[in-house]
Order: sequence, then structure tokens, then C-alpha cells
Amino acid sequence: MHQFQTALFYNFELLIQFSSFYRKYYFLFKALNLSDTHDKNNGIGRTGHSRHAMLRAFIIKHLEQIKSVPKLIEFLDAHPALVDMCAFFNGIPDESQFYRFLDETKNSELQKIHYQINKVLTDSKIVSLDLFIADSKPIMAATRENNFKNPNRNTRDKHSKPKHNPSATLSYYSYQTINGKKDNFIFFWGYRTHVIVSREGIPLVETTLPNNITDAEVAKKLIKRLKRLFHFKKKSIFIADAAYDKKEFYNFIVNQLKCQTFIPINPRNQQEPKTFGSHGCPLCQARLEMKSHGIWTEGLRKRIKFRCPIKVRQKIAKQYNNECPIKHSLFSGKKAYGCTKYLDITNDARSNVPRDSNLFKTTFNLRTEVERYFARLGDREAEQTTHYKLKSIKNQITIAHLSMSLIAYTAAIFINQPDKIRCYRTFARQSSLCLTG
Repeated sequence: MHQFQTALFYNFELLIQFSSFYRKYYFLFKALNLSDTHDKNNGIGRTGHSRHAMLRAFIIKHLEQIKSVPKLIEFLDAHPALVDMCAFFNGIPDESQFYRFLDETKNSELQKIHYQINKVLTDSKIVSLDLFIADSKPIMAATRENNFKNPNRNTRDKHSKPKHNPSATLSYYSYQTINGKKDNFIFFWGYRTHVIVSREGIPLVETTLPNNITDAEVAKKLIKRLKRLFHFKKKSIFIADAAYDKKEFYNFIVNQLKCQTFIPINPRNQQEPKTFGSHGCPLCQARLEMKSHGIWTEGLRKRIKFRCPIKVRQKIAKQYNNECPIKHSLFSGKKAYGCTKYLDITNDARSNVPRDSNLFKTTFNLRTEVERYFARLGDREAEQTTHYKLKSIKNQITIAHLSMSLIAYTAAIFINQPDKIRCYRTFARQSSLCLTG
């Protein structure tokens, strides 16, 4: 760890003791191990500024939600103790040096630091590897096309690229449902950050790509990386929203990885006419969604049995006064068993998911952890970027995800506060932690 140059301006130990703000960054930077990362140029040419110091500064930028590099420089200038903690011993660099750091740093180097932090968390059992949640979040590009006050903003022509953001693509992050139909779409030019978090809400793997790549396609690549890095076991659980409802994605997780998946049905992926309800169960002749009633295996063939919902759900029976709306003969005959249907699910992982079961509902509810994670990460609706190159944006967002894992590592491992792994503002608030980490 670098030595703090504090003698002329303040008593560093007292500053850490009485300020939880400075104490937070003291522990974060002390816990951040950059020994395997190249710092300065030792070859031909100028030595340059410390890349380690730059990374620490960008961690501050993210955690303090500072929108731009000039604002970051102003913030550091107002907090000389942070300048020392970052190790800018020759003064704060020009803003061009910060842009250069994002533009020239290999994303794989930042990913390696992120992995090393997560590896300690998983080896220490602070983060579990039995349940994973996949999701993505919009990143709005720095372009006038995203300015809602711009009367000439382009929100429809996907072939007319923003001048300074050639990698940005057109997508949407908001809409309203009016009379059962989606309307009032808000389009934007930009990217998406894709992430897989643990059940504790810690980001394990991530990537940032243009909008025109589907969530399921990116998630498949992230899961392969997750498997290669952390070697999770069979029967692990993957949770995602309806954007990941693709047959190929199910087959990859279930048939290749031998894991479980909990994803709701996306109505857009159903064939017309729509003969299935919102939970993926067949509709009876009365247009009621039937309920799953076990799985039947005959040799190599596997089928799910579905029964009349009025016969198997008391709540629905009361709703219809225990009568079939169309007076079906199977409802009131001698056996009065109600209608039944069978769905062949042989080698079809997507149809094999019992979406109307209590297990599915309780497990899928765990997906809210990724929403809470995105709320901690930054702006709730969409991340912002002031950079123009995709490489710089990827590095900016990787540092953001890395910062969330670093907080968990510092809280749980470095200062022995495992209940504070998600408290990104208050994990070092106790003064008794002063200089003891």
C-alpha cells in the first residue's frame, strides 16, 4: 500500500477515525490488491501517471455517482485526502489522462481484478454458487439523439447512427400498457450492461454490448464464462425474466449444464393462435388456463398432464360457483373429473418448467435481488455515460461492477462485517474499525 502524504495539511489518523466517508475509501483501497496489475510504463517513453491511482479515482467516481471526468477532477481537488489515497503524488492529472486510461486499458485486466475479488468471496463461502440471476440494464450514449428536449432527436431510424457513437444501437427502456397493448415506447441510443449476480446480489460476471444483441444470446456466453471461472455444480438454479424465454437457452442450461431454470413465458414467443395461458399451461375449451397435474413417463416419452382449473383450485372454483362456463360434459358426468390435456415435453426443456407451481413462484421471486443490485449500481432507469468509444464504456461499467464486489470483499473479509456486503455507503461507518483492517 502506498504511503499517504498528509503531514502538511491534516492528521490522517484523526481524519480516518472521525470521518466514515474517508474511512470507507481507506479500507476499500487497502483491500484492493493490484500487485498483479501493471502500474506505470517502465520501457521506452514517458513513465506516465499511475494506472493504479486512475483505477482508484474511477472507483470514487462510480461510488459517488459523479457524472463526468471534469466533475471527478473537481471532486478530488476538493478532497486532498482522497488524492493521497488514490496515490496521485504529483498532483491530479489532466482530464485527457483519465480518458486515455479508459481508452487504453484492456478490459480483460479489469475483469481479472474483478474475478480475483469474487474468487476470495466464493472460496470463503460469503458468496454462494447454487443460484444465479441474469439481467441487463440500459446505458444511454452521450449523444444529442438522447436529449428529450431536442426536437430533431432520432428515435426511429435505426440505420441513422449517432455521429460520435458509431457502436450505439437503437432500443427502448420504457413503455406503457394501454388497453392490453404496449404503447408510448421511449427509445434511446446506447448499450446494455449484462450481468449475472449471486443470490446475495454480488456481480460474478458481466459485459457491456450494443443494444442489438439479445439478452438470451449474451447470457449464454456469460454462463459459459461463469462455468469456466467458478465451476458451479449441476442442479444449480438460473433465474431470469421473460426476455430470456428462448427454447435454445433452456436446452443449453438444462440439457448441457444439467441445471434448473426459472423463466416466465414471453407471450411474443408463442405460436398463433395462442392456445397457452400466461403461465405456459394449455387453455381449455372455456378459455381458462388449466393447471399442471404431474408428469407422465412412457418409455422415452415424457408428458405433462393438465386438468380443469375449477377441479383443482378451490379459489377458481368459487369464482365460477363450481360450474363449468360452457357446461362441458366431462365436468358433470359420472366421474366429473373435468377436462384433461397432455403436453409432450420430450427433450423440450422450455415446456418442462412448471410455471404454475408454488416452487416456481417462490423461486422466481428471488429475481428481485438483481433489481436491488441495479438500484445500488446507479441510476434506476438507465446508466449514463459521457464517453464515445465502446471500449471506454465497457471499462467504465466493468469498474462499476468491480466496485460492488470490492465493497462486499472489504466488508466481509477485510473488516469482518459480512452483514454489510451490500451496504455500499455505510459498511465502514463504525469508528471502532479505525485503522484496524
